[in-house]
Amino acid sequence: MPSSLPVPRPAVPGPAAPEWPLVTDRLRLRPVAPADAEAFLSWRSRAEVVRFMYQPPWDLPTAQAKLSTWSTAPFEEVGDVLVLAIEADGDVVGEAMLKWAAGARQAELGYALHPDASGRGLATEAARAILGLAFTTYGFHRVYARIDEENAASVRVAERLGMRLEAHLLENDLRDGVWSNEVVYALLDREHAALA
Repeated sequence: MPSSLPVPRPAVPGPAAPEWPLVTDRLRLRPVAPADAEAFLSWRSRAEVVRFMYQPPWDLPTAQAKLSTWSTAPFEEVGDVLVLAIEADGDVVGEAMLKWAAGARQAELGYALHPDASGRGLATEAARAILGLAFTTYGFHRVYARIDEENAASVRVAERLGMRLEAHLLENDLRDGVWSNEVVYALLDREHAALA
């Protein structure tokens, strides 16, 4: 006979209040502000950067609207997105994103850098800080990154972070009108703790 007791639901991350900025050896990460629009435009307007984001290059009005929205967006429930500016030597050189995903205590990680800032391990350093925020402050159980298979630099970042390859999706999305493949890398809270 089935039990009449309620089935416990997994705990969901609470609305923690991180202390800003997050500081690493070389970087400061902080929530975006409307004044970051021109900095974001400097890489988001480049086709070679946004092609792996599956969106067209931005113009200034788009940058201003996005940064205005992101700067006031909550991060409290499924669907919410926390966008952070990555600063190096006082300049905004990239972005990091944590999206509260569907499913019990799941989050998606994203990152992008200005091409002039790439190749120095800054994306890995920023993403490592975001993983710490996701697991330690927000209490997520699993964080994953969806990456275009041809984005070798982003794949290397996920691997350096100790994320596991969980899936290889064939022709699951269109990029520039052509079917593209995607890989999914992920990390569990206990795996993250073991890496520390």
